[in-house]
Amino acid sequence: MAAGVVTVGHRQYASGLYWENSPSGRISQAAKEAARQPGAQAEFYAARSGNKQGRVPQFGLAPTALGFHSGMPSLAGCLANQQPGSWIGAFRFREGTAVVVVRDDLLVPDGDLFFADETEARDHVYQEMAVGGFQKVYAPEAWGVPGADTMPVTLLLNERTDVKLHGVVMSKQAKTVVGIGAFVLFCIIGVGWYLQYQEARQQELQRKAIEAKALQDKIKRMMPVNQEPKYPDYVREWEKHPRPIEMITACQAAFTEVKTSVAGWKISGVDCTEGGLSIKWLRNGGFAEAPSDFAINDMGKGAVSSVPLKDLKPRGGEALVDPSVITARYLNQNWPGELRHIADDPLPKPPQGYRGKWNPPPAPWVKRSFTFTVPVLPWTLPVFLDGVPGITIKTVSLRGNGADARNTWKVEGVIYENRR
Repeated sequence: MAAGVVTVGHRQYASGLYWENSPSGRISQAAKEAARQPGAQAEFYAARSGNKQGRVPQFGLAPTALGFHSGMPSLAGCLANQQPGSWIGAFRFREGTAVVVVRDDLLVPDGDLFFADETEARDHVYQEMAVGGFQKVYAPEAWGVPGADTMPVTLLLNERTDVKLHGVVMSKQAKTVVGIGAFVLFCIIGVGWYLQYQEARQQELQRKAIEAKALQDKIKRMMPVNQEPKYPDYVREWEKHPRPIEMITACQAAFTEVKTSVAGWKISGVDCTEGGLSIKWLRNGGFAEAPSDFAINDMGKGAVSSVPLKDLKPRGGEALVDPSVITARYLNQNWPGELRHIADDPLPKPPQGYRGKWNPPPAPWVKRSFTFTVPVLPWTLPVFLDGVPGITIKTVSLRGNGADARNTWKVEGVIYENRR
């Protein structure tokens, strides 16, 4: 096991970092302090920030390795951000084999490994699988791992580069640039001070006129202070979206138009939003001719097709209910899922040029996100979403090909409720 550089497409990624959870939100400072500890020997670090779902921030320390440089993306960090959950993946490259282990959306300390020997990489994957707890296993088809997904790393990564290496210490060249910049700034400040002094002497004769103008401006600025501002109304966003049942019905109608059996292809997932139904396909082997509406990727192993939604329209005026009504409805159904409070709508900004007191009240509603996971089509279940105002659906997603009993549907959205 070592650290190394792997090539995905035309871009290089760093592999083989040691990951730790950051004790605070100041990830960069925590990473640099850890890198300076005896025995760390880290030249670079990469950082993953936390999220609203409770994931703690992480940093990975990059050992000294030929080819690493600032700005190079981390393979494990980018994959973990792109593919959340608990999973293990082994990916072959011409430089070697990279193994990534993610549990509960976090990279485990030794979950970013690079192997020059493919046999060692395969043995390590089997050791981790023996521990269990993974929702997904990605491995090369030639390994014959039971239940493994052979999706190529290019599709999993989706060209993501948001987790990058940063230098632990400033290079000598960078220090030289900073020193020169400081000297130039000092000279600029000195020249500016001298010019300002000369300008002040020339303005002495104009002082009275300037003071009079300043007094007039002050009076104008004070005029709105005693006026009671009229705060703008908040935008009732849920009234711009269709009712949940109309959304699900439209998704159902669009799904019936999908030809689920296409020779040589299988469905890997379906996402339905107000923008339409998107179907992801994977090459299934054998001879096949792709339908005309398939958008096939460059590798010829994945494709996307879509179906527009019909008859969707804004719901219009709709009064909200109290949170207790939503919670009671949630408790009276047995779909696995969760409700979670999310940030309030932002306060309105004052009009341009306004200088008085501006203290608008918060929006008269609060918001909760919801996620439900169901084993069958959502439109065939007792409806949690029907008859409750303020509910908007963001996405209805299928994970699977629609024919396997293990497939699941996920319904995600936002609920607007009266503020107590």
